[in-house]
Amino acid sequence: MFNHLPTKRRNVLRALVAGGIAFFVAPFAYAIEQFVSFQGALGGNKTAKLSAAELTPDSPSKLVEVEGEPVIVVREADNQIRAFTATCTHLGCIVSFKPQMPGFYCKCHSGRYDANGVNIPGTRPKSPLTELLVKQNADDLEISLTPKGTGSASS
Repeated sequence: MFNHLPTKRRNVLRALVAGGIAFFVAPFAYAIEQFVSFQGALGGNKTAKLSAAELTPDSPSKLVEVEGEPVIVVREADNQIRAFTATCTHLGCIVSFKPQMPGFYCKCHSGRYDANGVNIPGTRPKSPLTELLVKQNADDLEISLTPKGTGSASS
């Protein structure tokens, strides 16, 4: 390709072409590396552990992560502790717990769920949140992505 040019100039042009190709390919290589190394639901902790004392009347819910998935843990008025998937079933936004409703609220499109995670008719979500198994040992809580009713009974 550059055989008609002097050697020094040829080497400079080859270096420029190689640099241009590397500059062009680098973003694609980065994106592929990020895709291949993404762990998502396969990565992260298999369970979330927290203390029941972290759920107070002033702050009755806490967002945790289990296997890369958001989970919301809630202390209800009767002190029962429950956990639900925190991903809105409409567009995948993260829901928050609103004790004054009572229930869950998705700020993306005003999606609403009742205190049992069931979608409220007339709002955007078309399916309920999944209630998850909560294992309680004294003040220690352990939450996994096991739907309630499919694993061992919660304490």
